[in-house]
Amino acid sequence: MSLQKTLCLICEHPTADGAISAVHVDKEKLQEWFLNVCGHELAEEIEDEDKICYFCLWHAEFLWKFNQMADEVLVWWPRNSDYLDDAAKELRNYYFEGKLEQCWVQVEKIELPQSDDEERRIVEAEIRPPRRWKCIYCGKRFKYSRTLSEHMKKKHKEAIRCSLRSSLLLP
Repeated sequence: MSLQKTLCLICEHPTADGAISAVHVDKEKLQEWFLNVCGHELAEEIEDEDKICYFCLWHAEFLWKFNQMADEVLVWWPRNSDYLDDAAKELRNYYFEGKLEQCWVQVEKIELPQSDDEERRIVEAEIRPPRRWKCIYCGKRFKYSRTLSEHMKKKHKEAIRCSLRSSLLLP
């Protein structure tokens, strides 16, 4: 069983807070309303199993009641609240009182490790402290400044020159 909720026909967001089936609405009026409100037709034909989230339903009702769109011809939603359970009725009341808005959080897609070894490396990388000290010659990073100093003395001894020292040694 999938945990993903079906998408709303109108807003195309998951119907996590509840929805009604398109079989319970007047599909022709819905298409006409959508054209009038959004300026374009629905992308697909409305099927009986399509879902319309409560928020789109309530927003259409809100526009009809409070936004001078009181045209009876455009009422496509159920006129009674028989389709709602007690929790949905409370949610609807909060919506119309202005205490609740539809809110979507973008979920970040993450890549899961393909093997246990890859997972172990990811965990080790998270545990390992960042390497702060960087060699200016080769770019290698070190955890401690003393390790960087030893590296430079060994690997880049020809690159370390002090013009002051050489001028003092010369007559």
